[in-house]
Amino acid sequence: MVDRDYDTILVPTDGSEGALAAAEHAVGLAERYDATIHALAVVDVDDVALTTPTDTDLGDLKSTLRTQAQADIDEIVSLAGAEGQSTEEAIVPDTEEAILVGVPHRAIVDYVEDEGIDLVVMGTHGRQGLQRVLLGSVAERVVRTSPAPVMTIRPTDEDADEA
Repeated sequence: MVDRDYDTILVPTDGSEGALAAAEHAVGLAERYDATIHALAVVDVDDVALTTPTDTDLGDLKSTLRTQAQADIDEIVSLAGAEGQSTEEAIVPDTEEAILVGVPHRAIVDYVEDEGIDLVVMGTHGRQGLQRVLLGSVAERVVRTSPAPVMTIRPTDEDADEA
């Protein structure tokens, strides 16, 4: 049996139920290993290009997407009990936050490499779009290319019923 210490755990999020299910698992692992949780949201440039009308104000769009990404991250920080809590009261006192713009699986793997992440915990199903169906899921691509182990979490039946 391999006993491994995890000092840094990455939780990529798109705000989906699958990402929240993964975040709940990550919080438990971070508590057990006294690890830092890194909450990462990636603004998907491909989705923006495919779904944005040409007359859209890009400044407004960028602001809206960053606001949503921050709300997704805030949910993970809240799950970790770190939001507005003292270090002694938080479930996971050490959290890091990042918002990147790019292709999600590439941005996630780059973040893993740049930050020396020990474990990635992510949902198997996020927000789905046509491109995901045609090209494969973000989770699948991260599993195949990440230098760190990747734990994928399926949403519970209750989560799937709500989606």
